[in-house]
Amino acid sequence: MATSPPCIENLLGPKLSQRATITLTSPAAALRWSEYEAPKTSIIVNVFTALDVVETIKYCNQYSLKFLAQAGGHGWGITWSLGENDVVINLRGLNTVEVNKAEGTATIGGGTIVKEIVDELFANEMHVVSGGCNCVGTGFLFGGGLGRLMGEYGLGIDNLLSADLVTASGELITVTPTSPSEDLWWALRGAGHNFGVVTSYVVKAYPWINGGVHWSGSVVFTGDRVRDVTKAIDKLKFQKPMSIHYYFVVDPSSGQPVIIVNPYYAGKAEDARIAFKPIFDLNPVVDATRPTPWDELNVDGDAFCAKGGRKVAYTSGLKKLDPGAFENIWNAYVAFINEHGVDKVGQSAILVECYSYISARAVEYTSTSFPHRDVDFQAVVLSWHNDSALDRAAEEFGDYVRKQWIATSRQHREHAYINFARGDEPLDAIYGESWRIRKLTTIKSKWDPNGKFGQYFPIPTRH
Repeated sequence: MATSPPCIENLLGPKLSQRATITLTSPAAALRWSEYEAPKTSIIVNVFTALDVVETIKYCNQYSLKFLAQAGGHGWGITWSLGENDVVINLRGLNTVEVNKAEGTATIGGGTIVKEIVDELFANEMHVVSGGCNCVGTGFLFGGGLGRLMGEYGLGIDNLLSADLVTASGELITVTPTSPSEDLWWALRGAGHNFGVVTSYVVKAYPWINGGVHWSGSVVFTGDRVRDVTKAIDKLKFQKPMSIHYYFVVDPSSGQPVIIVNPYYAGKAEDARIAFKPIFDLNPVVDATRPTPWDELNVDGDAFCAKGGRKVAYTSGLKKLDPGAFENIWNAYVAFINEHGVDKVGQSAILVECYSYISARAVEYTSTSFPHRDVDFQAVVLSWHNDSALDRAAEEFGDYVRKQWIATSRQHREHAYINFARGDEPLDAIYGESWRIRKLTTIKSKWDPNGKFGQYFPIPTRH
């Protein structure tokens, strides 16, 4: 049993709500999706109300403890600095979703994961912009909010109406476009992890498209088609209803690496097949696309929700998919799998998320802290294994892939979407141009001058 800071159960416990609990454990990667470079603490406060968060932050401040608030626990960066006696604030008890169909809004608790949001919205015949993984939490939205429906409605942050959050001093406030804290409103939408613990937020909700039945599924190609597939996706005109998830994965039935294109269309199957004709013209070996209810679109990715294991990730935002670079990456991926074995690294994958940015780019570029509206593709390489002895090989592989992307991305600077970033990137790759970093630093110095929210890609507190 771990040794806790001074009387945490006696001093903090009585101030928490009836359902809240304090868990003391041996230092571990508490509730995290990945154990690689994860924060290891021995204290978890399981909160159920916003005031639980307030009291926990005040307690941590009083005893000079670092803290990390999390819901899904998916952040895979390497910027953590928690110690054994620091605190994880587990937000999962704040998992509420209230839909107001008349007003076209959804009020979502800060501990809610994507599946819970999707299920409740679907039950009310509504949509919101949500992530492509069922088990991620609130960080998805406040890092920007990429998702399949962003072509129709914009980024997740473009649909945010208000947020209740606890500040670094332990004050519960509501932030809106017209609140006195308008500088915080700007910062929250794209860099929210650095400015507070969101306990609840309100987003726009929209009526079903096509009765809630959309179109998606796997289209499979062999590795010799990597150049053709990459070129076709790069040249595809992504209209509002369209997106693609482009994968290199190991086929579990054959144990061999394959290329999978997962197209998505918010509408009818016949319209979808016309929109994605350049993909089907390449004669895939498998076409498993089909009409799919909106609440089932993420199911195929549920295997990636498994917690634990060592997941080493690198990312880059791209303006172009270069066929030569992707052929190099395919060859490196196959070599990595063959060298280390399907049994050890077979869950490793390459993923490129390809969305329509039509609605996102209709929003003024400077109006939020999100700096990646000019990026067309978000690419991730994920090495997944259980043996720490493979960390070095995974890092070398990931670094090689990222360098291939950066060298051919046709960007004037590096781009790293914060929800996918590693933590070794230049600050401007994550937060954007120098003026953005200056503005974020000014806001940080006002709202969090001591860097309490500094676990996830920390923003400087002074110029």
